[in-house]
Amino acid sequence: MMINYVRCRLTQVNIINDALVEYFSGNLSDTESSLAHETLEKMRLRARIRSFAWAPPLPSLEPSAIIGTQTTWGQPIVAVANDDNHIAFVATDSPTTTLGAEDEWSGEVLNHFSITPDSENVFAEPDTFDEIMQQQRHISQIAWSPWTVQGDWYHSVLVYATNEDVRARVVTYSGETIGIGNDELIYPDIKLRYAGPMKWSSKVEDGKNVTLALFTLSILVVLKISASDATILARTEHDLDGRWDEMSAAAWDHTAADTSIHFSSLQAKRNHTSQLKHSNDSLNAIPSHPHWREQLWDAQALFSAQHELQGYVRTKVWGLSASPLGDFIAACSTIHPTDMIEYGPPNERRATIAISGLRHYDKDTKLEIPVQNFSAEGFVFTLRKWVESARDGSEATQSIIGEVTNQLFDIHWKSSAAQNLDEVTSLSSMVDLRSLTMHIKLSFLLKPQNIKDRLHILVSQVLAPSQPTVLPRTLIAYRLANSISSLPPALTRATPFSSEIAAHYRSVVNLINAAMAEGDVAPAPTEPCDTCDFCSADIPLEDLETATCQNGHEFSRCGLSFLAIQRPRISKACALCKTPYLSDEFVWVQEEGREKSIERADSEEGRTQPVSLARALFAACDVCIYCGGKFTG
Repeated sequence: MMINYVRCRLTQVNIINDALVEYFSGNLSDTESSLAHETLEKMRLRARIRSFAWAPPLPSLEPSAIIGTQTTWGQPIVAVANDDNHIAFVATDSPTTTLGAEDEWSGEVLNHFSITPDSENVFAEPDTFDEIMQQQRHISQIAWSPWTVQGDWYHSVLVYATNEDVRARVVTYSGETIGIGNDELIYPDIKLRYAGPMKWSSKVEDGKNVTLALFTLSILVVLKISASDATILARTEHDLDGRWDEMSAAAWDHTAADTSIHFSSLQAKRNHTSQLKHSNDSLNAIPSHPHWREQLWDAQALFSAQHELQGYVRTKVWGLSASPLGDFIAACSTIHPTDMIEYGPPNERRATIAISGLRHYDKDTKLEIPVQNFSAEGFVFTLRKWVESARDGSEATQSIIGEVTNQLFDIHWKSSAAQNLDEVTSLSSMVDLRSLTMHIKLSFLLKPQNIKDRLHILVSQVLAPSQPTVLPRTLIAYRLANSISSLPPALTRATPFSSEIAAHYRSVVNLINAAMAEGDVAPAPTEPCDTCDFCSADIPLEDLETATCQNGHEFSRCGLSFLAIQRPRISKACALCKTPYLSDEFVWVQEEGREKSIERADSEEGRTQPVSLARALFAACDVCIYCGGKFTG
């Protein structure tokens, strides 16, 4: 294998402020400012970001992922509030979202709107401290509700906190267009200037109603809101126990029939309520404390004993977050002494993240798997906790593995885009990388046999890690190599690197065919083979995981291309099953060739490559093809 080693400078950050400068410089005089009149000052205020919120993922009409293999991706959008009372919607793109067509991250403002301050909060030249504090200068918080589907448009409610109130607007999205509702609604009697947070529930009721929790200094307000026009349908309140410190954390819990919300102020105290049940538009305290609170007290007691503080300890809670599958909650906290000045080197300061279960498993509990898109890592975490609780950590039998695998397969095969194989892009219409990538996903990764084998591997490495998974891995590799033969020959001849991968696939098919015919591993074909970079000896393809040259030098094989990985820093690995793969940047360098890589490294120009087998494979297989795990390294 001819290897080009060229380091390319990639921009791995996206400065949103630059997108605001570019956008507002074109319409600086179109919108009046109540804070500045000079051009330079206007631009400074409009380019400075005070708060932001990412848009939730766009929902699909059908689940579109199988343990990480996503068929559709929504546009990443972030709402940012600047220091001139504007909220702008910025679409971001990365080398991943552009399938490698661009080296750099980029941002583009799609739309914006201005917040009109109350007349009593507008001062031409504030003189006193009271006027400076009263003046409306920026939005302190933004929260973006889940999307709802209404016709051809997605609808969401964006809420934001001013000095005096909480306001909302309906946001719509279709294609690359952001629409903003004309009417700004003010939610009365809610002040969040020095309070917070604002937390949307991920659950959408009746496909059109969303739920929002607002924490003021004294009460919790829960609003049921229409996603169509942002109006309040129901309002409930609950006292916050007279606590004086600000609320720092909140997370919704949907594991039970009645939804509940977990929350904490910065300084968590034992007499404070930490969980409320929300049902029938009412809020009721749950007497028992959730497990995450008990974990914080245990850690506090241990800290006191270790440092001989005799109980003079306090815990600060900085955040709560529910897991992707909604069955665990994570609490981030720090512990501090209360009767002395806290000192010590920075390396001794610790923030602890305690993870506790929201579902309680025992020996008689059946594994609950929600019908939704989830990553392999999210499922593995849930499965491991189920094994620890329900199976005492013992390895499962093949029947148990088969039962869990079939349960997963039934849920996701019946409701996924994998069934829509009739919609696979025809080979004659594959003129761009995106359509070719979709074809590979639907015709290979999401075929039912591959889905089941991938699920079997994923479940096996958690329930019975000592049991081999050679057979399903070999079958996946065999189907991959066979499926590539149906692609147009021009794709395999587009670049020398793609031709080399295609030749290896032919060898993989020959190797497995010979093994199945003989009932044992037959001698591997002598062509094609890699060449050892150390001794120039041939490397025959005799094994799918290991490459050994004729002089005994041994390397790992890429799990996707089956090429030998003969150098450090040119590979990545699955975080779950540890299968090695050639890195994306290395593939780009091979596709471009050494001369073009050097030119691009010097000029930072965009990538202009033909559609090829190598590009399509590594773009389509953006998670491990054997278990769905994400890549590291």
